[in-house]
Amino acid sequence: MKKTVTMQRRRKLMFVCGEDWSFVSHRLGLGRAALVRGDEVIVACNANEAAVKLRAEGFRVVDVPIARGGLSPIKSLKTIKALACLIRRERPDIVINVAIQCVVLSALAGLLVGVRRSVNMVTGLGFMFVSNGAKARLVRSVVSMLMRIYARCPSIHVIVQNSDDFELMRGLGFSQKRLSLVRGSGVDIRQFCPGKPERRHDERKTAIFVARMLWSKGLAELVEAAGILKDRGFNYRVLLVGDIDPANPDSADMESLVKWQQDGLLEWLGKRSDIADLLRQSDLAVLPSWREGLPKSLLEAAASGLAMVASDVPGCREIVKHNQTGFLVPMRDAGALAQAIEDLMEDDTKREALGRNARILVEQELCDAVVIRKTLDIISA
Repeated sequence: MKKTVTMQRRRKLMFVCGEDWSFVSHRLGLGRAALVRGDEVIVACNANEAAVKLRAEGFRVVDVPIARGGLSPIKSLKTIKALACLIRRERPDIVINVAIQCVVLSALAGLLVGVRRSVNMVTGLGFMFVSNGAKARLVRSVVSMLMRIYARCPSIHVIVQNSDDFELMRGLGFSQKRLSLVRGSGVDIRQFCPGKPERRHDERKTAIFVARMLWSKGLAELVEAAGILKDRGFNYRVLLVGDIDPANPDSADMESLVKWQQDGLLEWLGKRSDIADLLRQSDLAVLPSWREGLPKSLLEAAASGLAMVASDVPGCREIVKHNQTGFLVPMRDAGALAQAIEDLMEDDTKREALGRNARILVEQELCDAVVIRKTLDIISA
């Protein structure tokens, strides 16, 4: 008698994110875990250099014109149409939308073509939720209206990264059955680990800021704080690591960055691939952001055993526990920021103790293994 063998169809996941490099930076571990368990993984994004690496690892990368920079109606409609066509053609089991712009546009595209399930990662609410400009207020009202509609759709599940955003989504109508809190995107604690070499007696202490060069990351406040510290006679190095983002209305301009460097306030290194090494060579991580999901740069800094100074805002306070893993300061307060940097830079014992606590927090609650397992469980539910 012949045996009939039934081949189980591979589950097909489609990640939708703005840029290929963003997937590599924030979701590569999650994507790899899905591949290992046998899923087919499509990455729909603006495909550039990083797509080559992704394809070599077994991901199917599809170049999609993801609108960026404030939800322009024409660009947004083009993105929705392209995503709807792709979803209809590929028929994924689950669509995973990453970051608020993709959540807004791709969730709508999925509803239009009857996607079975979408998991929407709200990794922060971006410039539109921290700016009081007329355009930002308009976009914010549109996004809030759409999220209220999505809250009524059984196929849509939302993941947020901090308790403030969890309560915000509850207020927009999401039930606890379709809303999850997963703190951060995880960090590889083998790559990001303590290991600062012995300091030379003449070596300057270093504060490092890792982020896109956006005003809402607290860039102006950090520059002002650097000036205050310089006027007080402190000769710290202040490193800015990250690129400008011309498509983002919140981006700083290159001329300002060059001028600040010429004035001796800071060193701008631009986009770098050796973040782990730069963190190990630093003494303190700084992120005076106005609002976050749970910032990857602080996760990496904490894993590297650095104490942190950050604004007391959603996202940052999920990892910066005041007087335990770092110091929290009021948002947009350059004076308080400068004082916190000075206090920790001048107290080696305190700074190193906070850094050790930060590493323990990441190992126990925020590392890749923990976050990826939780996220895959939600995706597969």
